[in-house]
Amino acid sequence: MSRDLNDTLVFLRVVQSGSFTAAAVALQIPKTTVSRRVRELEAHLGALLLHRTTRKLRLTEAGAAYFEHCRTIASQLDEAENAVQRIRGTPGGWLRVTLPYSFGATWIAPLIAGFCSRYPDVRLDILATHVPLDLFNDEVDVALRLGALPDSSLVARRLGSFSTSVYASPVYVERHGSPAGPDELNLHPSLALHQARSDSGYTWPLRKVGRKPSHYALEPVIVASDPVLILDAARAGKGLLLAMDASMAPEVEAGRLVKVLPEWIGPQQDLNALFPRERVPSPKLQAFLHYLKTQLRFGDTR
Repeated sequence: MSRDLNDTLVFLRVVQSGSFTAAAVALQIPKTTVSRRVRELEAHLGALLLHRTTRKLRLTEAGAAYFEHCRTIASQLDEAENAVQRIRGTPGGWLRVTLPYSFGATWIAPLIAGFCSRYPDVRLDILATHVPLDLFNDEVDVALRLGALPDSSLVARRLGSFSTSVYASPVYVERHGSPAGPDELNLHPSLALHQARSDSGYTWPLRKVGRKPSHYALEPVIVASDPVLILDAARAGKGLLLAMDASMAPEVEAGRLVKVLPEWIGPQQDLNALFPRERVPSPKLQAFLHYLKTQLRFGDTR
């Protein structure tokens, strides 16, 4: 069967990206080219693959069947490319990464240009989301995750740890004072993440250096899924915040936040890279993980 396999690969990218526009950005080709290639593929197959509306795309029955079969082919092509790269030892090709949005914006985004300059043959496809993706079905090469990891069949490679502490704005401290100890946290309004909730309510695990942590009750006035959503509230003096020291360093230096309970530290936030056990890390993935490990400022890990 003589035809251009690139039409199929473009179709796969459209489905994975969710739109012609996103696929065009990822593939670095005009949107009109993406649309033309999908139309040519449909004409070749004699079947409509996508229902197109102004808001979203939806696979037809034929499109869903075609996508499921061709996704395996695309994965095998990636593995073939990786095999050649391993022989050549040169990182290259597409690297698909998923990570939490605020972590990506704060920590990874400033490193992207430097990575691309060092490895010009590697092309990055970055998916920023708090929803855990299926690395197999979504064809993701690596997922970056902070904190505790659920049990899974994925390989976890620890890149480093971020220490955490309790912070407040000078305005808050002036108006309400600081807790004398962590057992007074429930007397102060706090700004917490959803993950701080347990069966007993919202708590922060704190400890002194050299001691085991204990969980201390909170009285949150704002809870959120992402720390970037509560940072402005902390600056405005709305409550106490448990956050990574490395992220808060610019805030402290600018005088917007101060550390409270300085003798107490929060849990370490491990940064892990997750990838399927069945895949041998390609040169491009190894280069990316090594670059992150050497460039990230993890800070104090007492």
